[in-house]
Amino acid sequence: MKSKMILGVVAMVSSLAFSGCAVKTGNETLGKMDKTQLDRGIAKGKSTKDDVKAMLGDPDKTDFDNNGNEKWSYIHVRKDIKAVNFIPLVSLFVQGTNDTTKTLVVLFDDKGYVKNYIASDAHGETKGGLFQ
Repeated sequence: MKSKMILGVVAMVSSLAFSGCAVKTGNETLGKMDKTQLDRGIAKGKSTKDDVKAMLGDPDKTDFDNNGNEKWSYIHVRKDIKAVNFIPLVSLFVQGTNDTTKTLVVLFDDKGYVKNYIASDAHGETKGGLFQ
């Protein structure tokens, strides 16, 4: 009876541990959007700074390009913990995360309309442990 209860607790903890442990940083709205949604929400020559801000909030970074056009950058990073991190002893030697980085850069003309924009998704990993 006691061993069944312990086994049940171990199974529950394991399922919680492997059920999508993730660390997210940056613009959560951007993290939930795909390219199609961005294309529907941002129109070159029509969307304004206010439109972009209403859709995504304040930018993570503002800058100017070489021609003096204002540039807004948005970023979202999701780090999913690898299953190997939960294996006792093995995680001392090999561990890490699978990473997804979404970036959106919007360029505005001198009247505040979207001149151009680019969105990208990058996939990578972070490695840790003694053998990394």
